[in-house]
Amino acid sequence: MPKQEVLFAELLPQEESPVSGQNATGKSGGKAGVRRRKKASREVEDYYALLAVNQDAEFADIKRGYLQKLRQYPPENYPAEFEQIRRAYDTLRDAAQRKEYDIIRQYGESIEDLLNEAVGSRGITAQSVKLLQRAVKIDPLHTKARLALAYAHIYRDEEAAFEGQFFELIRQAGPDKWLTIMGSKITQLLQVGRVTAAFDELQKVTARQPDAIKKLWPVYINVYGEAGEEELLLAEVETAINAIETPEQANVGLYVAWIQVVIAFDESGKKTDRVLSATKKWLKNFTNPADLAGISKIFSKEYEKCREESEYQGAKLFIDLAIMADRKNPDLQQYALEVQTVVQIIREFDRILADKRLFPGVTIEALRWVSEEFHVFEEELEEMTYWLPPEFHEEIVNMDEEYAAGIILLKKRYPVIYRHFQQRWEAMFKEKTAGLNREERRSLRL
Repeated sequence: MPKQEVLFAELLPQEESPVSGQNATGKSGGKAGVRRRKKASREVEDYYALLAVNQDAEFADIKRGYLQKLRQYPPENYPAEFEQIRRAYDTLRDAAQRKEYDIIRQYGESIEDLLNEAVGSRGITAQSVKLLQRAVKIDPLHTKARLALAYAHIYRDEEAAFEGQFFELIRQAGPDKWLTIMGSKITQLLQVGRVTAAFDELQKVTARQPDAIKKLWPVYINVYGEAGEEELLLAEVETAINAIETPEQANVGLYVAWIQVVIAFDESGKKTDRVLSATKKWLKNFTNPADLAGISKIFSKEYEKCREESEYQGAKLFIDLAIMADRKNPDLQQYALEVQTVVQIIREFDRILADKRLFPGVTIEALRWVSEEFHVFEEELEEMTYWLPPEFHEEIVNMDEEYAAGIILLKKRYPVIYRHFQQRWEAMFKEKTAGLNREERRSLRL
């Protein structure tokens, strides 16, 4: 499954038990209940006064005030005063920073202060909702705060309030952002276990915007996967691909989605080969260098995303397609070589984990090195470390002959892993054979 878009909701801790002083229904328990929150009173320097401008000053006035202060307090003579002036100017000339500064100045706390307090250790409570409501009241256009409030509502089964927040988000965002907002809504429903509701909402999105999967393929994969409808999604995307009458550059988003869906759901790899073949066939329709460059750029971005998420099979697919669209790009060729090596290492390691002849000490070292460099097989390393008792590690550490024999076997059976970490293996082999006599060395069949 692809990693879901990081939403503020993911920062909210799960409420495992009622807050101290409340009963299971969430009602206050008298004196033992939650204390009334004290309003923050952060001390804020008056940047407007420092630059001698009004609070509603335009940028030109702010810059003029800044230059006048610089003449009055040149940095070489007044370094401390200059730092204050510079800090004031940097804050007031940036619209986002100025807005945050004005909020702190007026209310004694920032939106981030309220969000951080709302995600305290007590879980998602009525107090969390109040804090988030205050944040939204202070800045009604703060998307992050409103998303957090929406999640708090749906987590507490307050469906009408949840819908209300997303109604407002859509109203504020406008038609261009509708799809993104709906993706957030569906993801939040999925995060609280409302799989059917998430699936239904996604069907509405598809009905309104049939090509929504181009942008929301991670959401589609997660929702259909949770609903057990993997084959349905595969069929729907393939139908959309087959419906393309005239190949054009804009189709690339649909092909990306198709590849990502297949990567997520096709464990056997049979569909992956067919999808790759179909995508290459589609690419052959383009001869215009500008079209091919644009397509290659999109595939390259998908390659980068897969690399970041340690999804190397997907990375290999996308870099191969990027190269097909832009064969003369040397950078792409280098990326392809790198990812091909990683894919080969992973394939060899799948065999190593089932190889009972290989000395466990060598397997563990290889697993550790591969995991550290490529962020794969991390669960296998954790399980192996957890299940093997400490005395096992203490026992094998001095089994030099077995280590040396294991390295020789690994070199023969798993050449890619050996070559990639060759210096380490050679150093280990030298260390483990240093104390062996001639007979023991001969037994290794060097």
